[in-house]
Amino acid sequence: MRCCPARALVLALACVAVWRTLIHAQSSIPSENETAQTAGICPQARSAHDRQPNGREISIAGLLGSSGSLQVPISDQDQIAASLAQRTYAGSLDEVKEDVEERLRNEWQKRGYFKVRMSADGNVLTIGPSRQQIVLTVYVEEGAQYHLERIAFKNNKAVTNAQALRTLFALKDGDIFDREAVAMGLKNLAKAYGQMGYINFTSVPNTNINEDAHTISLEIDVDEGKQFYVSSIDIKGAEAQRLNDLALTPGQIYNERLVELFLQKCLPGADVSNLKIEHRLLDERNGTVALTFDFRQCLAD
Repeated sequence: MRCCPARALVLALACVAVWRTLIHAQSSIPSENETAQTAGICPQARSAHDRQPNGREISIAGLLGSSGSLQVPISDQDQIAASLAQRTYAGSLDEVKEDVEERLRNEWQKRGYFKVRMSADGNVLTIGPSRQQIVLTVYVEEGAQYHLERIAFKNNKAVTNAQALRTLFALKDGDIFDREAVAMGLKNLAKAYGQMGYINFTSVPNTNINEDAHTISLEIDVDEGKQFYVSSIDIKGAEAQRLNDLALTPGQIYNERLVELFLQKCLPGADVSNLKIEHRLLDERNGTVALTFDFRQCLAD
């Protein structure tokens, strides 16, 4: 197994970061559309000042590191370095350090280093009216690389076929444990239940680590909640015939996917998962939901 010094990673980060900063630094501040969608409003409703609340972009002029060895291949390190160098940041120095630590932690955990430890220290290099450069020292302690042993489910009453639920996770038994892939599987699980009317569905993954075998087992504790039926549908700011585009009528089981397809048709190109156009009024006692779609702000823009 090939090891590469930690310094190799950080020197690559420093070189790429300096080059990117001087030639083609790209902002990590969300685009106008991305910021608006995160805020749950229409893209046109956000200003440039809102996107950059402190008025100053922060770029990383270099990263230094301590001695040690890393198992992550150099090609992956280069990819990670490029992803950091292409960004600018916002906030205080401590916030930037936390951001970088979290991004690096995610990259290592995607590669099976579930218990990786990250820490960063930094200093301000230059300060300008609209841009600030910093230098970070990053310490990486990889720990062991883990593989997935198995995924099991608990308290799944509406869907008792555990194998059907297991197919929602792309990660196979024996694969390198990828925390990001697990998160995507949990998202797929929630979507599947959302199509069956379980609006309040939640799941909690409990990990069981075998340190001798370097494997991780997951037990997904499912809380399905109540199944909801549609009681009424109202559309504001759109023609009445828009209802014909929604393949959902009162009396049917609520289906999150049908709502998503409806919004995609009404707002092509928008990230409908982040737009707060759909409003639900839940009647927990009777298991019904009244739906309202409010397009007035988007249509006005």
